[in-house]
Amino acid sequence: MFKNMKIGIKILLVVLVMSLGTLLVVFISSYLSMNSLSDEFQKTNITLGLTASDDSQEALQAQAEEYLERIAQKQALYSNAELEEISRMVTSLAGYVEYLYANQERFEGRELPLPDETTDGEASSKYMLAPGVKKTAELSREIELLSVCEAVFGPQLAENDMLDNIYVGTESGISYRYSRSNLYDPVYDPRVRGWYQAAVANPGKTVWMDTYLDSYGNTCITSARAFADAQGNVAGVVASDIKLQDMLNEITTAKIGRSGYAFVLDKARTLVAHPNYFTDGFSTDIKDHVQEQDDSQESLWNTGGKDSGMMSLILDGVDSYVAWSALPETGWRLCISVRKDEVIQPALDTKATIDEMTDQAQILTQNILSGIMKRFIIFFAIVGIIVIMISFAVAGSITRPIQKLSRNVERIGKGELDQKVAVESTDEIGNLASAFNNMLDDLNDYIRKVTEVTAEKERIGAELDVATHIQASMLPCIFPAFPERKEIDIYATMNPAKEVGGDFYDFFMVDERHLAIVMADVSGKGVPAALFMVIGKTLIKDHTQPGVGLGEVFSEVNDLLCDSNSEGLFITAFEGVLDLETGEFTFVNAGHEMPFIQKAGGAYEPYKIRAGFVLAGMEGMRYKAGSMQLAPGDRIFQYTDGVTEATNAKNELYGMERLTAVLNRNAACAPGALLPAVKADIDAFVGEAPQFDDITMLCMEFKEYMKP
Repeated sequence: MFKNMKIGIKILLVVLVMSLGTLLVVFISSYLSMNSLSDEFQKTNITLGLTASDDSQEALQAQAEEYLERIAQKQALYSNAELEEISRMVTSLAGYVEYLYANQERFEGRELPLPDETTDGEASSKYMLAPGVKKTAELSREIELLSVCEAVFGPQLAENDMLDNIYVGTESGISYRYSRSNLYDPVYDPRVRGWYQAAVANPGKTVWMDTYLDSYGNTCITSARAFADAQGNVAGVVASDIKLQDMLNEITTAKIGRSGYAFVLDKARTLVAHPNYFTDGFSTDIKDHVQEQDDSQESLWNTGGKDSGMMSLILDGVDSYVAWSALPETGWRLCISVRKDEVIQPALDTKATIDEMTDQAQILTQNILSGIMKRFIIFFAIVGIIVIMISFAVAGSITRPIQKLSRNVERIGKGELDQKVAVESTDEIGNLASAFNNMLDDLNDYIRKVTEVTAEKERIGAELDVATHIQASMLPCIFPAFPERKEIDIYATMNPAKEVGGDFYDFFMVDERHLAIVMADVSGKGVPAALFMVIGKTLIKDHTQPGVGLGEVFSEVNDLLCDSNSEGLFITAFEGVLDLETGEFTFVNAGHEMPFIQKAGGAYEPYKIRAGFVLAGMEGMRYKAGSMQLAPGDRIFQYTDGVTEATNAKNELYGMERLTAVLNRNAACAPGALLPAVKADIDAFVGEAPQFDDITMLCMEFKEYMKP
């Protein structure tokens, strides 16, 4: 709408919009400022309420978290200390038994009864033998030695109410027990029990087994430690069953606020203590009590290796805070839970009172703003009429000089580039006229430069076209290459990524019975790489002489290239020489791709050879040649990395697998048909993606032996 409007009307509209807009902005700003005062007043009251509420809630929450964590840590430390005492006792008893075994000659024991030969309910020593273990004189002596343990085991069992029994299992099959029970199990073998195997698997460490319920419904746990004989070999395990019910009852019956309670998780994160533990249908799986958490979140069963902490979760359907602390001795976790609403309810009551007072103040402020608005509308109407009248007068004084300037500019637009605009003033319009005159001079100068640049680009393009033909003519390009030689068939192609490339191939007769093939790739692209290619190709061909080893050829060429390599380029190269009389193929590789070999009638396979360092990379390098035996019908396919690293629009590489596949699909093709088939497959894979590297290939077939 505004594009075709006359500039006078545009200026008039600008003046009106700016003037009336300014008034409108002032009006809106004033209204918004007053409204903002009202909002700010309301926000201040709301903020005060929210701040008071949030501060109360945060303070209460922080206090609750600190309180809960402190209780959890304190109770965990207390419980862990009891378990550590048991662990120290078991460790001490294991050390005592180990001392007995190391100093057997110092102790005399006594004959021990079987369990059913003792009085049930009275603490006493007894023993059993594992099934299949015969009582020998040596075994009897070991039983007598174990009877000495009664002097130490008895006081421990009497002084510690948590201990249910103390027992020893030996590698020889003896089960010694100091307990009040005389239960007898004739098939009992301590060596196959979990506590025994766990202690033996952790020598020098007191182990804790998983909890279990005894026949009276009490929660128990076993602590065990292996001991050694005089030779340092494991001789057995000392263990004790510990009754945890009193300790766990003390934890779960603790009163924490109105709703708080404690519970305990074992190493498998299974509930071993909970206020509702003995309720019918109670699940010991902690995941059955927690909602809206999975294994990817921090949870009571996945705390990221922390020793203690606090989290918010829904526990048994109640939004709660839960603090936990680890019991290092057993790997258990003591947890304390309290309802959230118990913590934040006082803060919510405070917020409700402040919100009610804020609503009353807001109604009063709105009534004041309505009166101010009516008076301001009347003032705005009067000022608007005055502004419109002044705007018409100002617009006319501005548009007339611009219209004159516009007519002169139209003449320039029609091609009259020598027609400059007359400058009649020194104001902005005069500056605009001077700018148009300067633009006209710049435009004439630009047209002249574009003409010169276009001519230069055409000259460079023509020279690059000539360079492309020169480079192509330097490579053998007439096929068949040796029509008079029935022993070989050879074919090669090179497709540069730019006008000129850095890849090159070559093949030539070293003498009457030796054919040389060369495949190389110069680092970089364009003219520098092409020039370096010419040097490398010439040096390799000149130094390949009868009787000179290929390793020596590459060593000399490398030193010569290093002397004249100011640009830091290098060449990966492969050269092979075929003896047409014997079929021996000697080769040398300087960092180039491995060739493919096809035995007569067989499949193409990569021939893995050791690659030396690149040419022109480091002076003084020495290269070693290798050799293989070719038979009539065998073929060699060599290429540059532009083949395997050809990339499609999805940024996928052509790769060795695709190259191997296309070679074997065309395994029966002669060299002259094989290379076009491979190039066609590469083109189909690459599609419309640009070619970033030269693609060079060579295939040679050894057809028959040369007659001497």
